[in-house]
Amino acid sequence: METKLNSSEARDIAVIGAGIVGMSCALFLQRDGHRVTVIDPVEPGSDAQTSFGNAGSISMSSVLPTALPGIWRKLPKMLADPTGPLAIRWRYLATLAPFLVSFLRNTARGRVEANSRAIAALINGVFDAYDTLVAETGTQDLIIRRGSLKVYKTDRSFAAAAFERKLLSENGFEFEILNSDELRQLEPALAPIFEHAMYLPQSGGSTNPGQLVRRFAEHFVARGGTIHRARATGFQFADGSVSAVIAGSQNIAADAVVLAAGSWSRGLARQLGAPVMLEAERGYHVMLAKPPVTLQRFTMFADTQFALGVHDDGLRVTTGVEYASVDAPPDYRRIRALLPQVAESVRGLDITERSIWMGRRPTLPNSVPMIARSPRHANAYFAFGHSHLGLTMGPVTGRIIADLVANRDPGIDMTPYRVNR
Repeated sequence: METKLNSSEARDIAVIGAGIVGMSCALFLQRDGHRVTVIDPVEPGSDAQTSFGNAGSISMSSVLPTALPGIWRKLPKMLADPTGPLAIRWRYLATLAPFLVSFLRNTARGRVEANSRAIAALINGVFDAYDTLVAETGTQDLIIRRGSLKVYKTDRSFAAAAFERKLLSENGFEFEILNSDELRQLEPALAPIFEHAMYLPQSGGSTNPGQLVRRFAEHFVARGGTIHRARATGFQFADGSVSAVIAGSQNIAADAVVLAAGSWSRGLARQLGAPVMLEAERGYHVMLAKPPVTLQRFTMFADTQFALGVHDDGLRVTTGVEYASVDAPPDYRRIRALLPQVAESVRGLDITERSIWMGRRPTLPNSVPMIARSPRHANAYFAFGHSHLGLTMGPVTGRIIADLVANRDPGIDMTPYRVNR
């Protein structure tokens, strides 16, 4: 339900970041009657944004954090194999060390389960928040609700996913186990090489994430919002509160500020009293033409660690996690090396590369985003660290930020998302 403030309660709020998280925050704040300015150096939804090139999944099943029990045994191999599903660039290892120490601490089973519960609590509100924004922005044509799949070639790979299924069950998410015949009936585009599948009927996706963000931004501007094209570099303070955002050559006055700048949030968060261990979890995609019989839903391929998303312009292949400097040049070897296995997985698929892209997902060691007030400035709010679930969690994060600004109960325990967790 939309809550309109009277003119004396409305505030000037600056949102730093025009990706899916930032635009969602801006729209929910605008619904409350606030005067909102979004600050970002690039056009919303452009290919310079991480929100442009994600897999397109709106997931009701991604409850697994990246830090999992036993992953420490695989780190030496990851360091040695730049084409593996998780790669760390040697030159960045010393810088990454504090993050890795915290990451490894989060592989303890108890922590994994707690982090999974925190992720699940946000996912539970995903489509309620999406339904609100999609209805208001008229973007129903960009959303699909056909569920998602995770497929397995062997009994061994299916058995290895038992912990994931346990966490899904414990957190109340629906899934169905399909045999090879049931899978072929549901998704005939898949090659007949998969023995098992997990169907997740509550999930969905966007057929064009970049366009979704652009249309969110257009609606925001049409309703009186402002988008300021500049990079935020700092803040002005008065009486312990943020009074303005320094953006390019201008100081944008603000009664409150929301930091939703993705992987570029780290330095600004430090200025706001939070020295967070935020890293750029770099991800890649390749666009392929749709085959004659194409996939109908987002599909994860467990054995080879890639995913295929249904996009307006074709099928989008996404894979892997790479830790490197946010400004390091892309390394396309990993995703290109996977294309022959992609071809084996979908009938009649032409793996001629139509385009290739790299983006930077903002990641914290426990994979749980930071959605909270600054510990130092009560009128500053954090909304970053969504890892590979930015598209999924963007609108629910926006709703929660609007609740925090209005001192409303967000409806969930916010302890896991605080700065000092």
